Amino acid sequence: MIAQADAGDEKLVRDAGAELFVARDEDLVPAVRRLIPGGVDGAVDAANLAAGAADAVRHGGAFVSLLHSAPQARRQVRMANLAWYTDAERLAKLAAYAGAGLISLRVARTYPLERVGDAHEALAGGGLRGRIVLVP
Repeated sequence: MIAQADAGDEKLVRDAGAELFVARDEDLVPAVRRLIPGGVDGAVDAANLAAGAADAVRHGGAFVSLLHSAPQARRQVRMANLAWYTDAERLAKLAAYAGAGLISLRVARTYPLERVGDAHEALAGGGLRGRIVLVP
């Protein structure tokens, strides 16, 4: 598995299972092709890289966008969009998985619900390492 992230997050993504690492400030496709010259078997795009990530996939491989932004199929690469939505049942399952230690959470900041405006400002400012949590 190859992961692309901020250079400061290399240990985090390697601990999560990445064998190879590409820093976010590197051009993704050439970096991946240096590591795997023929291209990777598949790519999962959770950061809206779209065509950039798809170009790192070999002919006959697969590309999945988690943000419903897969580019049009080309070069014999299968393209798929995985639309995600939340509801009470899914959120309860995620909470149970987190409580059981099956998934790890990275919280950047926690705000009381009445400070939702501050949370939006922090999100708009970017550069967060993790998610913002609003606490009722």
